[in-house]
Amino acid sequence: MIGRKLGKYEITELLGQGGMAAVYRAYQADVERHVAVKVLPPHPGQAAQFVERFQLEAKTIARLQHPHILPLYDFGVEDDIFYLVMQFVEGGSLSERIKQGAMPPHEVEILLRQIASAVDYAHRQGVIHRDIKPENILLDSEGHALLADFGIVKLVGGDTNLTGTGAIVGTPAYMAPEIGQGDALTPQADIYSLGVVVYEMLTGEQPYTADTPIQVVLKHVQDPVPNILDSAVHLPRALEDVIYRV
Repeated sequence: MIGRKLGKYEITELLGQGGMAAVYRAYQADVERHVAVKVLPPHPGQAAQFVERFQLEAKTIARLQHPHILPLYDFGVEDDIFYLVMQFVEGGSLSERIKQGAMPPHEVEILLRQIASAVDYAHRQGVIHRDIKPENILLDSEGHALLADFGIVKLVGGDTNLTGTGAIVGTPAYMAPEIGQGDALTPQADIYSLGVVVYEMLTGEQPYTADTPIQVVLKHVQDPVPNILDSAVHLPRALEDVIYRV
């Protein structure tokens, strides 16, 4: 893929690879800018389903216009390759920031306000993100948060289930208990995931860990909410109540 062109975008570097897509850095010569290009992989036997999912994702992202949601510039198909073109963000992800250690409360508050504003806006547009986690929160060169990867969103109230027959979609470490139990998806699931992200920002660690993904899911369902003060004794006691309510 490196060196080829998709439309007017010349692919220059692989940025990341996931189960749903690969993300590349590309150059758009007509406006002299670098962009991020998300490419769906070939998926034999489910081509029609992937086309439908791609089109839904593109249309959904395109209508989300918010200062803390990663904007979609363009999308298209070439030689059966479906791609999305988005802003290229220089600052990395929140995940990379957390790896440096627990974050001070004032920094967490700033980012939380930005991310929560984006989530609230998406919910008011009828969109649930469904996979909020540090890897999907990008930080620009000035440290501002951008919520990314609406690739597995589901429109609230829609009657199309593109995930098939009840398959659980999301990341176990940040998954709301009701999703792990197979219950109906609601905006509250995003709020729960954001609460887990806040816990991780403040402590530098995830609230639940286990040997397998399914064991992590079960902990979210069955175990009590950990006391954040056990992992970060320096934090104000009021934060314990906030995390518990989320």
